[in-house]
Amino acid sequence: MSSGIQAIRRAFPFLAENLYFNTAAVGLCPDGFGAAAAHYFDEIRSRGYTARRLWRDFEHDTAHRLARLLEVPREDVSFTSSTTEALNLVARSLRLSPGDRVVFAADDFPSVRLAWEGWRRAGVDLVSLPIADETRRTDALAAAVDARTKVLCVSHVHWNTGTRLDLPRLAAACSRHGALLVVDGAQAVGAVEVDASCADVYAGPTFKWLLADFGLGFLVVRRELRERLEPVFLGYANEPPARSLRYSHLNHSAIGMLGRSLEYLESVGWPLVLGRVAALADRLSTGLDAAGWRVLTPRDRRAGIVSIAHAEPGVLTARLEERRCFAEPREGLVRFSTHFYNSEEDVDRLLDLLEQVRRR
Repeated sequence: MSSGIQAIRRAFPFLAENLYFNTAAVGLCPDGFGAAAAHYFDEIRSRGYTARRLWRDFEHDTAHRLARLLEVPREDVSFTSSTTEALNLVARSLRLSPGDRVVFAADDFPSVRLAWEGWRRAGVDLVSLPIADETRRTDALAAAVDARTKVLCVSHVHWNTGTRLDLPRLAAACSRHGALLVVDGAQAVGAVEVDASCADVYAGPTFKWLLADFGLGFLVVRRELRERLEPVFLGYANEPPARSLRYSHLNHSAIGMLGRSLEYLESVGWPLVLGRVAALADRLSTGLDAAGWRVLTPRDRRAGIVSIAHAEPGVLTARLEERRCFAEPREGLVRFSTHFYNSEEDVDRLLDLLEQVRRR
């Protein structure tokens, strides 16, 4: 293990005695973030409204960092309480008519599907598309967009199988038919390079690959679409005729922590972070395949998740947890997720543990 990777791992003391392959659920928090949170409350919130300029500066700086990472203009970025809230705000603020179609994959994350459920009563056709072949997930979604389709809502990286979609191709399909591309980037941002500018809407959380906290999400809305939205949730922050989807206060402490996390990841270097995610996922996928496990994640459409088929995922992950190795059981599969703080030795140890459990 190189000295640089050793230094990175020292910032995550949990890894000294544990194998953590569950960043796709919740990322590890770097050492020292507790002090940063205490600084916010002791030095800023303790001063009440007189410190408003400071927390607004946090918001401004963090939004700029996020915009650079997502390759979008700063004015396109706003904050929400979660990805789920972001998707629901957009879904309820669009103009849809009876007979219009909203398309999503049948096995997509619940929030991606359920955000549109209210439109069913208005006669909008919600198309739940079965995905028969994981290697052709992008093909199936692109082919489902037709002249009646108004919205294609997708996860950039699938929450279970780890398949990464070809967003430019989906954007082209939507553009041909005048449809909107709405993207949940929960399993992409911080794991792979993201150009959110190809989507009309791109949303995500901050507690996974970005290593920040719960209670905060981000929302990117293209300017042309912002001018067409009719916000349903109104408050002091978006009093008409404003078209902003933000209607209330923001979680400024969580924004401050996200800013601290982005600053830390930038100091490590995004090329190193994303490069290690890719290399470790490749090492894991190759090892699983060589050991005879059925890998569900397509090698050429992968991000940080590598999933294997398993008849009893809960049993397998429980056996791993007995050995202080943590992964995520899902229906019919076990999901492993590697981040830059994992090491090659972690991956090899995981493969050894899987073989031990299988023999048992």
